[in-house]
Amino acid sequence: MGFLLMLAAGACIGPTAAPAPPPRPDPSRPLVVASDADLTAGGRAGVRRGLIDEWNRRNPDRPARLVELPSASDEQRSELIGAFQSGSASYDVVNLDISWIPEFADSGLLRPLDPALVDGDFLRQAADAGRWKGRTYAVPFNTDVGLLYYRTDDLAKAGRRPADLSGYATIGDLLADVRPLGHAAYTTQLRAYEGLTVNTLEALWTAGVELVDGDGRYTGTEDALREGLDELNRLAAANNLNPQSLEADESVTLAQFAEGRSVLMRNWPYAYNRLDAALAPGVRFGVARLPGVAALGGQSLGVAATSDRPGDASDLIRFLTGRSAQEALLQAGFAPARRSAYGAGDVDCDDPHDPRAWFYDRPTRRGSESSPRPTAATPGYTTLLWCALQAARARPATAHYVTFTRVLQREVHGMLAAHSSADASAERLHSRLGRALGGRGPG
Repeated sequence: MGFLLMLAAGACIGPTAAPAPPPRPDPSRPLVVASDADLTAGGRAGVRRGLIDEWNRRNPDRPARLVELPSASDEQRSELIGAFQSGSASYDVVNLDISWIPEFADSGLLRPLDPALVDGDFLRQAADAGRWKGRTYAVPFNTDVGLLYYRTDDLAKAGRRPADLSGYATIGDLLADVRPLGHAAYTTQLRAYEGLTVNTLEALWTAGVELVDGDGRYTGTEDALREGLDELNRLAAANNLNPQSLEADESVTLAQFAEGRSVLMRNWPYAYNRLDAALAPGVRFGVARLPGVAALGGQSLGVAATSDRPGDASDLIRFLTGRSAQEALLQAGFAPARRSAYGAGDVDCDDPHDPRAWFYDRPTRRGSESSPRPTAATPGYTTLLWCALQAARARPATAHYVTFTRVLQREVHGMLAAHSSADASAERLHSRLGRALGGRGPG
């Protein structure tokens, strides 16, 4: 990870000089696409690589090559920035976490794109995340949303049906009503990384707390922070949280849930196909919308400012975000960014009496190991997923997001690990988040 040595931990990119005019295009070299590792692949080549292979079959005179970055979000960002700043990598297309787009755009690392690349079929929140200061810098590739997974039979033993999960305002309310069954009721991602930020923001938003305005300025208050952090503390106070959650990421929580060490799990859509492959026949699970407010995740494709072939790079993005590619992403377990991939029909996602909008109970497998499994493209699941995405909320749009998230992670993880009250943490965060969002460091 040589690129990591080039950056102080948590440093923002900072302003950069306007990029030099690109050199004369070299059509003989492949277009280089930088992306994170494919979590849906389970050790296989993965759908993203398959899409690049399909592009190459269709465009033998303009081949592309996929370069996979580390799976950890912080390491991806550091490696990309190091490569941009050193000139050591000739990336043409970059697959960015949506929370990084303002930072990369503000620093001149992305080219503005033709707004027509983002048509009305894209999820609105995902499309908005690719814009910064009135210009389009990225096109939604895959999106993401926090979901609540449940083990159907264990839920029944706790006296609850899947339909009951839609009746709770918060995760804390739900956990207070689902008693442990010899093991923890709930597992989620509370290690000091981006997963903790997402869980924290979901708790804050559910409590009605606003931290940032539309211009990226801090608007929180100490009292509001205390209220939101109290909601997060309820997860541990209820004695229903798997204690390993404090050091868990998505993969750890997935393993805990698959092994039967929790009844409920917060995770992303990629977990659906992975669970289908990991669970034995006869073990039932389902997916519901998270109580309260769920965070929007996902990644979008942008053209590197240093690319000498921006036209070809834009054509590749158009292919990767087209309807057939989006349908392939859904089959693989990603949440595509286009509505047309879901076939959600006329479901009213806000109707509290329409079960399709709130949960999907995966049917029991019948017969032998060779019997088909429901896939991530099963209509009932895709309808639920689309409704969850419609209600999802994007993380703060700010060029200083990395500083903001690290301040939040450090304080909140310390609070949860120490089982301390929210009072001191709310006071410290109130004094530091404004500085962080102003790009002045944690203070």
